[in-house]
Amino acid sequence: MHASALASESGNSSETITVVDSAGRSVDLPYPVQNVVVLWSNPAKEMRALGVADRIVGMDQSTQDEVDKGKLPELAGVTVVGTQEEPNYEKIAEKKPDVVIALSAGYPPEPDEISAKLEPFGIPIVGLDFYRTEVWFQEMETLGRMLDKEAEAREYMDFFSGYYEQIDETLATIPDAERKTVYFEGAKKYQTYGGAGYGSGVPNVIRFAGGKDLYPERAELAFEVNAEDVAERNPDVIFKGTTLGWAEQNETAFKGLRDEIMSRPELASTNAVKNNQVYVISFDVIGGASKKFGPVFLAKALYPESFQDFDPLAFFREYLEKYQGLKYQGLYFYP
Repeated sequence: MHASALASESGNSSETITVVDSAGRSVDLPYPVQNVVVLWSNPAKEMRALGVADRIVGMDQSTQDEVDKGKLPELAGVTVVGTQEEPNYEKIAEKKPDVVIALSAGYPPEPDEISAKLEPFGIPIVGLDFYRTEVWFQEMETLGRMLDKEAEAREYMDFFSGYYEQIDETLATIPDAERKTVYFEGAKKYQTYGGAGYGSGVPNVIRFAGGKDLYPERAELAFEVNAEDVAERNPDVIFKGTTLGWAEQNETAFKGLRDEIMSRPELASTNAVKNNQVYVISFDVIGGASKKFGPVFLAKALYPESFQDFDPLAFFREYLEKYQGLKYQGLYFYP
């Protein structure tokens, strides 16, 4: 993908590698990268999938939150270096990392701003997102190269591409006129996501799964919509996102969220409500680094007849057990 610039520096045995990050920046790094500070939880989870979570020497508060939930147990005790929005640059410098992995765009501070703060310490920044389905494979390839874990990254990517190829092949048999329109509501009532820019990544997941996003013309990350406008656009399917998931034991709360949408008078005439096509989905399988599971869950819900052999929960279970070393638990989709 990117020209691999493995170069022995004169006078010592250390090598460097040049990568191009998701902000389009060319960055020189020590090779292989051994010590990493992550400024959000996505790269931590992907490093864990490659078996190198022990190289993380500093992390932001959102990653600590995942540790507290029991999802990244081996990072217990790793130094917290502020938040993604407000990194503590002095603490980062104290950890002497080979690289800091930050978000590439849309969520300040941008990589160049972080880079300027850490330049005096000679610490490079790489912007990698791991939530945008359209660049995820490229980013995993870059991460694998940086860490000298290319074979592991390839095997991990193959796990996902097997499912994605099935989705593409199956969708090729569904004519455009039969593709369903989707209203995806966030945790807040009548809040949805823009599909015209980078955005939150949710509209891309909808498109990847063969659906038509209800607001393709909007570029905002998230925005409030008018109930009457949603009804007028008449979605075929409604998905409600929830922070419930990993810690959930029973379906009561999921059912309550679905019942609330089904009982909204302003949506009663939509195809989604009339045809019982209203689903609740956990952000654990369609948020952050978990957006890569979203197409499998959504494709199955949108076109159940075409995806009869698909088992999204078995797919997610295999991921948790094989690539995160976690015992499967929680609830992720209803009904």
